[in-house]
Amino acid sequence: MSKRDNDWGCNHECYFDDNKVKACIVKVDDLTKISEQLSKSVLDESWMLELDRGTRRSYEYTARDTAEALVSIFKDFSDDNELGAEFGEVMVSISSARSLAMIFDHKVLPIAEIWKPQLKQNEGFDFHTECNAQLINFGEAKFSGNKNPHGLAIPQAERFINEEKHFRDRVHLINLTSVQSISNLDDDKYGAIAAFSINSENYNLIMQNAIESINASDLLSKVQYAYLVGVVVC
Repeated sequence: MSKRDNDWGCNHECYFDDNKVKACIVKVDDLTKISEQLSKSVLDESWMLELDRGTRRSYEYTARDTAEALVSIFKDFSDDNELGAEFGEVMVSISSARSLAMIFDHKVLPIAEIWKPQLKQNEGFDFHTECNAQLINFGEAKFSGNKNPHGLAIPQAERFINEEKHFRDRVHLINLTSVQSISNLDDDKYGAIAAFSINSENYNLIMQNAIESINASDLLSKVQYAYLVGVVVC
């Protein structure tokens, strides 16, 4: 299955789908469009509309401050067209979440930097989604301009879960997800996402290596589902 995403300048493809491991690929062919959409995404405050007034106040300043900093990163790309590490990692995070929404019907949550207390110091998962099984999926994103960092994303996602960093996000996720998803999290039911850039024409080989790596890891014994997302800049 493949879906064209004209507004974001990319294609989303389902690469692999079995009972527990699922994978998709994002092929970005218009960095200008995706830069514009990334800016819109981080500036979107609609997720706060259903929060009570006190909770909304606790997020407003952090969200706006972080959004302004991220938009500045996207603007720097627009000015010089250089795909830097900061832009690349946010691109991998947000485009991967969007791909899971388009291919596997996930709900995309605001990128973690928007609602965590300190800009660029969240020391935890980069992004989150909520799937139809009422599970929260915890995403780790890795970007490189010349390597294929799936070998970093998968073990880091596993390490963060071992360190219970997914439970540290609960205090925020209770405001962003369903009651059932939080209940499932409390019962140790959740998913993990390893997202990474691909810098190889043979992206099939990279995805196969990533699938083999996640099957060989202990991550599958901890999660209900494991998702892999490879992001290719064409």
